[in-house]
Order: sequence, then C-alpha cells, then structure tokens
Amino acid sequence: MVHWDSMGGSSDPLLRPDVYTDLLTFAFSGPKPYNQSQPLFIDAEDPSRSFTALQFRQLVRTLIAGFKAHNVQPGDCVLLHLGNSILYPALFFGIIGAGGIYMGSNPRSQPQELDHIVGLADPKLILTTRDALPMVNEVATARGIHPGQVCLVDERAVDYCAQLFLSYELGYPAGNHIGMTGEDARHFNFAHLICYGEGDWPVFNDPGTVQSTPAAMFSTSGTGGLPKAAVLSHHAIVSHHRSIQYDVPYPVSRLMSLPMFHLFGALWTHLFPVRYGHPLFVLPRFEMNQFLATVRQYRISETYLVPAIIHSVNQSSMPVADYLGSLRYVGIAGAPIDAQSVQHFRSHLHAHASACQLWGMTEVGVTFQHRYGQRSNAGSIGTRLPGYQVRLVDHEGNVVREDERAGELWVRGAGLLLGYKGRRDAKDQKGWFRTGDVAYVKNGQYFIVGRTKELIKVRGWQVAPAEVEAVLLQHPGISDAAVTGVNLKDGSGEVPRAFVVRSRDPKVARLTADEVYTFARKRLASYKALDGGVLFVEEIPRTASGKTQRFKLSQMNSYREMMASMLSRFDGHGSSRPDMSSVGVHAQEGRVAV
Repeated sequence: MVHWDSMGGSSDPLLRPDVYTDLLTFAFSGPKPYNQSQPLFIDAEDPSRSFTALQFRQLVRTLIAGFKAHNVQPGDCVLLHLGNSILYPALFFGIIGAGGIYMGSNPRSQPQELDHIVGLADPKLILTTRDALPMVNEVATARGIHPGQVCLVDERAVDYCAQLFLSYELGYPAGNHIGMTGEDARHFNFAHLICYGEGDWPVFNDPGTVQSTPAAMFSTSGTGGLPKAAVLSHHAIVSHHRSIQYDVPYPVSRLMSLPMFHLFGALWTHLFPVRYGHPLFVLPRFEMNQFLATVRQYRISETYLVPAIIHSVNQSSMPVADYLGSLRYVGIAGAPIDAQSVQHFRSHLHAHASACQLWGMTEVGVTFQHRYGQRSNAGSIGTRLPGYQVRLVDHEGNVVREDERAGELWVRGAGLLLGYKGRRDAKDQKGWFRTGDVAYVKNGQYFIVGRTKELIKVRGWQVAPAEVEAVLLQHPGISDAAVTGVNLKDGSGEVPRAFVVRSRDPKVARLTADEVYTFARKRLASYKALDGGVLFVEEIPRTASGKTQRFKLSQMNSYREMMASMLSRFDGHGSSRPDMSSVGVHAQEGRVAV
C-alpha cells in the first residue's frame, strides 16, 4: 500500500539511516566479488577499446590526481561537454573523487543553450571534443573563462589510457611514456590529465556530510523555458541506485545509447558496471540500424529507451524481432507514451522479455518502476519504489485518497535534490517536491494523465496533450506529433492544436490537415477536437530525453500568427498573396498547415 501522508517514520529501507557513504566508496565496494579482468565498459563500435574493472579504477584514481593538479578544489564544478564514450564514466567519478561537482551538457547544444549551461555551472574546467571546441571557446571567452581552463578530449584519449595502463604494467611512473602533443597552446589535452600519478578520494560516512555534500548537477529538461541546475548530493545518487537495483534471473549486459549527460542515462551508466561487474556497451547515440545490430551482436539483455525511439522501432520496416531476441528487459521513460505503443513494442520481443514504463525526474530520481517479471499494465508507470513517499494533491490542495481520482504528484524521499543552484524554490518546508505531473493510482499502479501546466482547458473540460498525441501516432501517415493549447481569437478559451510530422514512407499517402483532424475527431470526445488547427512541421522540438519542448511550440505558434497576419494584410489590400514557399506557410481549407 502507498503511504500517502506518512509525515513521521517509514518502513521504507531507504528512509532509514542505515547506509551513509560517499559515492565512490559505494560504487567500488560491491556486495559480491566479480572478475576484475573482464571488459567492463566496452565501445560497441570497436570492442577492442574497453576498460576492465582494474583499469577503470586505475583511470579514476589517475584522473582524481589530474583534476587536483589542475586546481579543482572541493565544490568546484567541472563541465563535460561531451557525447557518450567509455571515458565518460571515468571522468564522472574522477571529478567527484577530486572533491568537485560534475555537470554535463549536450554536445549538440546551440551557442545560446551552451552559454546558459556554462552560466549555471560556473565551471573551473570544461572538457570538450575537437568538433565542439570552437563553440566552447566562443562561449568561454564571453564568460571570462581562460582558454587554459578548457581541456580537449580528442580522438586519441582512449589510446592515451592504453599507454597509461601499459606503464602501470611495466612499473613506469604514470604519464612518463604517454605521447603528449600540443594541439593548441591555449588549451591542455586529455593526456595532461593523466600524468600526475594516482590520488585518493575523500571518504566520509557520517549522515550529515553525505547528505549535504554536492556530487553532481544535472540540468533540468527546460520543456517550458530555460533549464535549471538540480544539485544532487552523494546520498541522493546512492539512494537513486539503491531504489532501482534488484536481482534478475538472467545475465546482465546493458547497451547505453541514451545520453550520459542526462540523469536517465546516467542512472544505468555509472554505478551498475562498477558495483556489480555488469558489462556496459556504449554507443555514441541512437541510430536504428546500429542499435539493432549491436543488440544482436553482443546478446544484450537490458537497455533503456525513450518513447520517441519506441515509436521509431514500431514504425520500422525492418524485421526488428530478429534482432531483439536476447533482450529481457527494456525500461521506457523520459516522456509520456501510450499503452498501445508499449504493447506493440512488446510484440517484437522474446516471450520472456519485459518492456515497461518507469517514471522519474532529474530532481527526484526514479520513483515508480515496473520490474522484470512483475505483472504490469502497459499504460502504467509502475508501482512506488522503496525510499519514496508520494501524495496526489487536487487543485484545492487536498490529498486525494480514492483510487482512480487524479491529482498532482508530490514526492519526498532520500533521492531528492538539495535544491536548484542559485534558487530556493525546489521543495516546500516539509521536503515535498511538486512534480507538475497529474496522476492517478489503481491497484497500486500509477498512471500519468498529463502536466498541470500543459493541460488544455476547453469549455471547462481538461484535455491532456499526451492523450491526443497517442491517438495521432496511431495514424500510419504520422511519424511524430505534439499537441498544445491555443487561445481562440474571440476570447472564449483554449482549444487543442496539433503539430504533426508526416511519415516519410513513400508507400504512405501524403496527409492533409483535414485528414488529421477527422482521424482524431472520430477517436476522441468532441471537446478534444483539434479546433486550433493542424500544423505540419519537419520535426518536433524535443529534449535529449524525448520530452516535448512546449516553449518552442509556443514560438512556432507565434510565428504562425505573425505569418497569418501578414497574409491577411496582403488580402486586405487586394494584392495577390506572396509566394510563401520559402517560409513554408500556407492555408489549407480552414486548417492551418505549416
């Protein structure tokens, strides 16, 4: 049963002060011994590039010494502007082990996005790749960051590590036999981080220190505006891991194609391989053919995906079932997904496999999860995990107690953030975090209805964009869709508007806006009709975790209104309409198509 309002003690093991330790000690002190010489972190594109557990520990200790030598002091932030690689987890632990605070950013960021993240992080060092270096230089210079605080992690970084491990085996001092070259005198190279011997990480195990010492900052999704920096303590990250870890009856080998800079990817990237010896195969990003081939080649048993990927697999013309036979568990999260899409994806898997939703946030970790072998409703996000208390609160502030009645989800527990950097509005005085998600519970399983700020209110009725989006995605001519609310010009209220990406399958007829409207109208109540119009777009703006960036949809709305106003002025002066093909806007039978 759910403890709706347990303000005092709790039977949840993670709410008892029984395990308090720093993050690195926890990670490197697993419950059972395993073969320290087997590959642990493996480059899926080139499996000859890998780290064993022994090598990984040496690398982390070497990076600790390197970061300290480059003046990383306790509490300093180090920003990784990097994509996925087998180096990433070692850098993560190296930063924290040096007393620093890790933060990651999307290597595909636009300059203004990176500038915002750098402003949040205020980093002592920035590590980046050759491709991203010009942008990083531009942003760093504007922020007053010296070029000597930028480290180039080039394509030879893993080779430098191989030389390091060889020097250990031969008994040479670390770094003396690493071939370092100066690519740019203004910056230092990754090789310069691993030439200072080894360093120890600070060990602490008292509750106050563990709970209050920051280990990492993760940027929030920024779906409604600019991202914030959620500060997580050592204890919060350990608590995240302990809540999601459980024993399974199959050998675990994971494939990570989700971005490691995002908490969803980080949860299964950093601790599980080191603590339990579970091999992790790393892809730089998700690409359908490569992903499917990798699962089959390495007999992957577990992976984690966002709904956009699930939809892509479901729509693929490839015989995906032939590639996914080794999978036993697929965790799905990052954005809403409908039950039908989950069921469709399950049909591609082995009879003994599970594909299930889970629910979490950057600020709280994973709070709900369906686990392997657990009976689950495909539309549910799962049951509450140990270590968390939850409430459902209605719009009047009352705690909802009846099954199947919706309310805003509030969460409290050991995995919550310390706060947002530079702000004091993350939690209330009693430690509750308001998630903004509207949910209901039935038979212990939770279902997400929508977001409080995203619900569209049509003549007093509430419309959840996710529900309408799920219906639209059932159409074979739609590859992606998003729905938002727009205000009617007569001031009578909101109505739904759809942004639709047409399928690129040449076998599927090109959709019209009226066809989209009619398709949804036949499957939804009348007040959920797309009376705000249908806009065709090249892509839906999403975060790295697959969440729709609603503020960018609002920008599209503003752009469309501006163009519509221009067209009306041309018509009003009796002029022929200008050729709008260059901006991609035209009117279509009363439904807007962009």
